[in-house]
Amino acid sequence: MIRLYKNNAFKWNENNNVYTIGYAFYKDKLYKDEKLTELVIELRDSIFTEINGFTGYFAIVIQQDKKTILISDIIRSFPLFYNLNGDVTDDIELLKNDINELSLKELLHARWVSIDETIYKDVYQIENAQIVVLQDNKITKKRYYTYSYIKDTNYSFEELDNVLKNITNRMVKYLDGRTALIPLSGGQDSRLLLYYLKESGYDKIITYTYGNKKGEEVEVSRKVAEFLNVPWYFIEYTKKNCRKKYNNKKLFKEILEYFGRGYALPIIQEWEAIDGLFTRNIIDKDCVVLPGFTLDFITGGHLLFNEFLEESKIPKKVIREKIYANNYTLTKYDNNIFNEKLEKKFQINFDEGDIEAEKAAELYERFDFEERQAKFINNAVRVYDYYGLKWYLLFWDKELIKFWNKVSIKDRFKRKYFLDFVNKKYENLMKYAPVAKKDNTKKKLNIVQKIYYVFYKYNNHPLN
Repeated sequence: MIRLYKNNAFKWNENNNVYTIGYAFYKDKLYKDEKLTELVIELRDSIFTEINGFTGYFAIVIQQDKKTILISDIIRSFPLFYNLNGDVTDDIELLKNDINELSLKELLHARWVSIDETIYKDVYQIENAQIVVLQDNKITKKRYYTYSYIKDTNYSFEELDNVLKNITNRMVKYLDGRTALIPLSGGQDSRLLLYYLKESGYDKIITYTYGNKKGEEVEVSRKVAEFLNVPWYFIEYTKKNCRKKYNNKKLFKEILEYFGRGYALPIIQEWEAIDGLFTRNIIDKDCVVLPGFTLDFITGGHLLFNEFLEESKIPKKVIREKIYANNYTLTKYDNNIFNEKLEKKFQINFDEGDIEAEKAAELYERFDFEERQAKFINNAVRVYDYYGLKWYLLFWDKELIKFWNKVSIKDRFKRKYFLDFVNKKYENLMKYAPVAKKDNTKKKLNIVQKIYYVFYKYNNHPLN
């Protein structure tokens, strides 16, 4: 059985037993819809080697002889599910089985299910940059791309600037005159995207910010839009509007199933915003959403542990502790129940021996790249395609990732190189609209102060 249909914006195309969805650049040419299917048919016999030349967001299913081949892009942006019987679908409920109790605990504790497992027993998910072959009740898998550091000290602001211009030009080709819809926060990433899009000469742009009208990010994002002379809209979140949606049990169940799909907790924070933009007739389905997802990670925003800089070698068990500290935090489950899955992922015994600090950092970030980013953070695009909106993730272009993979840990640590770059690239914008500061107070508070702090913090949360 092959049943592929669960996307409201991007449609599956089928020709000659080849199924594709999404779009890709191959040898600097854009392929989408039927053209992408035709390209895969043309490359069918060499697809295992040629797929690494694809840059974009796609999924591919090929029926060939008595086998079925599944291929994902480097962030697995279109989930596929399969079993030993050779059944393939993008709707996990069609393969529903008994609950995998450990996977369910992991979903609640980490926000997603790791490796190829799902919340159902014997039902598997394709991982990022993966080729899966189903044949004779057997499953074979390999990754054609792995997040890894590049030992190259030859990088510069000029090169980074050129890379950002290159990937923006590819995005402009995909936009093809359609309105770019940019969720604008008070941080760094979305303003960088907007800045380069404006610098490219593209002028069909709408920006929006959402949440609590008292939030600091609202004023910062408004000033960014003002400085760059683009339309800006604010969608206020109120308890009344949000509860109206959440209390609609039928709609809420539909949203959760579409967004979550048996491997991740749904990210619903933009639900009210996108719905509000349509309700106010600010946007239509011809817009393309350009979120600034995950640039924070790529540029070193998750490299927060001093051991990676200060030590020459790190015990393997410390790497495991850092992975758990950054990802496995939502419940009171003992993280050790997931040790076997982590060892299976990396083929490493984390209880014995040391590892070089740079390799430790690479493993730590690779877990983030393949699990947190691919399965959880980028799954936020589901709110866009649920409403029939196509999207483009600028900062997951392989050219940009390759650049940051060769920037040293010292330069990437806590985004140092990136922050130096943007402060030089658009100094006037940074002065006009300073980045909204995150509240990370470390003051010692008495019990009354703690109660007040928590009440103030959550009462003024951006999502209200």
